[in-house]
Amino acid sequence: MKQGLPIVCALLLLGLTAGCVTERTYSGTDIQVQERKFDKVSAARERIQLGLTYLQRGNSEQAKYNLDRALSHAPDLEDAHIAMAYYYQTVGDLRRAESAYQGAVNTRNPSGDALNNFGVFLCQQEKYEQAEKMFLAAIDTQEYTRTGSSYENLGICSRKAGHIEKAKQYFESALKYEPRRASTMMELILLSLEQNDFSDARQELARYHRVVPESAQSLALGIKIEQGLNDPEAVKRYGISLLAKFPASEQARQYRASLN
Repeated sequence: MKQGLPIVCALLLLGLTAGCVTERTYSGTDIQVQERKFDKVSAARERIQLGLTYLQRGNSEQAKYNLDRALSHAPDLEDAHIAMAYYYQTVGDLRRAESAYQGAVNTRNPSGDALNNFGVFLCQQEKYEQAEKMFLAAIDTQEYTRTGSSYENLGICSRKAGHIEKAKQYFESALKYEPRRASTMMELILLSLEQNDFSDARQELARYHRVVPESAQSLALGIKIEQGLNDPEAVKRYGISLLAKFPASEQARQYRASLN
């Protein structure tokens, strides 16, 4: 969940048991000539794919039609509710989007992904307490594998809510699960800078650079941190690295301008 917690509409093949209806076809008599099974879940998944394809092409009418059909085929299929939520977000109907997410988490055995995505949505709507509950429920879901991501989401959402210490704790929890999670380390750097805690920001940036190669962004952050610590020699070192490694970057342009 980064800078606004982007939602990824990942339609997972959940392996739900298909509800099958046997259709019999007769040829003018009572003699059966054909029998086939209609797999409701498979049909719903096909409608989901069609609906999302139409949505990507900008045809919201056909997208909605196919997603409605998916839900009519398999009303307990989590993917169908998630796809519908994505549709409503795309067209800007946030009230119905929330209702669709609620439908997803109210299905039998909702997945951690559904709970996490609903948490992202709720955090974007500044419903922080509800979002926290969804993220924690996702983490507690059996077989959920994106624990580090959900803890990072919790940290971002807590920071937006103004709960700085809680945000730090959640970010550190994310790193316990994924010690090389660069996006979480960057969140900790930015959090320290927001608090003007330049010493802590320096430590976090050093940890970041042990995992991730230097970038124009990270070197510019180094300049800002060392300026905050009133260390002109360190500022100069970061500046030289920025100009040498990323001379065409916007950060390098701004640094050159600051020297004039």
